[in-house]
Amino acid sequence: MTQPPPPRNGQYMPNGRPRPGAPAAAPGAPSFQSQPRYIDYGNPRAYDTSVRPASGLTAARFAPAQIQRPDQAQPQSAWSTQTRRVQEVAQTAAKAPAVSILVWLALVVLGLLVLLVLGYFFLEFVLTASSSPAWWPVTAFLAGLSLLVIAGIMILADRWDPQPLPLLIIAVFWGAAIAAGVSYVLNTLNGLLVYLATGSEQAAEFAGPVISAPLVEETTKGLGLLLLLLLARRYFNGPMDGLIYGALLGGGFAFTENIIYYTRGLEGAGAAGVLVSFFFRGVLGIFGHAIYTATTGIIVGFVVRKWGSIMGFLVFLPALIPGMLMHAAWNLSATLDVPLLLMYGGQGLLVLLAMVVLGVLIWDESRLTRVRLGDYANQGWLTHEEVDMLATWKGRREGKRWAGQIGAKPVMKRFIRESADLASIRQRLLADGANPKVVATEQNLLQRLTANRQELLAHAR
Repeated sequence: MTQPPPPRNGQYMPNGRPRPGAPAAAPGAPSFQSQPRYIDYGNPRAYDTSVRPASGLTAARFAPAQIQRPDQAQPQSAWSTQTRRVQEVAQTAAKAPAVSILVWLALVVLGLLVLLVLGYFFLEFVLTASSSPAWWPVTAFLAGLSLLVIAGIMILADRWDPQPLPLLIIAVFWGAAIAAGVSYVLNTLNGLLVYLATGSEQAAEFAGPVISAPLVEETTKGLGLLLLLLLARRYFNGPMDGLIYGALLGGGFAFTENIIYYTRGLEGAGAAGVLVSFFFRGVLGIFGHAIYTATTGIIVGFVVRKWGSIMGFLVFLPALIPGMLMHAAWNLSATLDVPLLLMYGGQGLLVLLAMVVLGVLIWDESRLTRVRLGDYANQGWLTHEEVDMLATWKGRREGKRWAGQIGAKPVMKRFIRESADLASIRQRLLADGANPKVVATEQNLLQRLTANRQELLAHAR
């Protein structure tokens, strides 16, 4: 049985239910007592910050973070009347905190370094290769295709609480410039040292990919995670964020590395060598580096979310180990001439596992939003109907559909985006303690939450 079309006055959602916070005069409107209605949203162990590792270094640096209640009791509808404290500051919407100047500076510097590194490899190709220099852009284009696939998947996966674009670009640039450039130099030096120490070219060829490459490359890529954690802790809030940044770091690294391998294939077998290299590295093995570094990012992100920023830095070295082991196993199989079917079959299983983990983390991110927005609802900042709308995929779709009918879809999108940010800030306050700067960010987002609600109400009238 189909639902009747919603009235034009905007009082009903597309599914026929009253919109969140509908005025009390509307049929079925939610009503509240003098105190907010309490609902237990749970506190899954993955989000529980009450038990900390036994170390003085990880003790809370600030007082426990408490949610400040509105000055008045919860009104009949959070949409029709707001508390005095919030009314005073919400007459003009507070500006959303922007990405810091340091982030933009890092983006510019890393962009220049990408040009420098790629320029070096182009110059090396021109001076040493027998092929036409016109082939180099072809190899760069093929390497870029793989990077676009990885970036596209990450952007699609990051729809619940999207990361700022400058931070995503920084991750790619760090991988393509710093990680790839430093690894190229250190791996070359390590291979030379092994050869000088053993006098064996075979030993150097084994130690390079199996020992040096996993240690050096995973460390240089992983340092990009620490840079992002340092520059933009506000946006590095959990394992999903770590996965996104880690995969893009690995994708950027693979972009530069693939150019090197494609040009070597060109020198060895011409155009056919490029195509074969592209098939094995850019198609069958496209996700290798992305998965290795994403694993590190997941571990760091989980620790940051549960135990705070300091532990995130302390866990960095142990977090590198799984990625290093996977990287070493892959390179070892190639060095020992393991059958291709076995090699890429194992790689396929790894990719399948990574996709499952990605799906779980997408679900986990929405669950965290619901739990933490529930904290604010129980203190009177939100209605529980709003939590359902803001913290579920279905609720978001219905909310945007309803907002579209009253000409306020951009406002609803902003309301959804900033509420997810507020939930992440709440989790950070629980993990790190009530850092005054983070508390100020929380207050700013609460002001914006109220302003967004009032703007939606103005459209609905």
